[in-house]
Amino acid sequence: MRTSRRGMWWAAVPKTRWPDDSDWRASMAPYLDAEWGDRRQEIVFIGAGDMDEAAIRRDLDACLIPAKGFTPTAWQDLRDPFPARS
Repeated sequence: MRTSRRGMWWAAVPKTRWPDDSDWRASMAPYLDAEWGDRRQEIVFIGAGDMDEAAIRRDLDACLIPAKGFTPTAWQDLRDPFPARS
């Protein structure tokens, strides 16, 4: 298993610094949420043999926090598991 960072979120970059290319903007459109921009996480499972996708989805969905309970300030003092490299 591994975890890693991959670049930055464009939502964190001023739009004046976004590429001025219509193809780029069109390719980004499906990933831009009105509130969160392109901020998201992705999990990829690669395995040998059969994997029970329904069970994996069910188990992951059970970890989700309901929108009403989403209070980022409650977690702001937690240790960053992915500190910046020096």
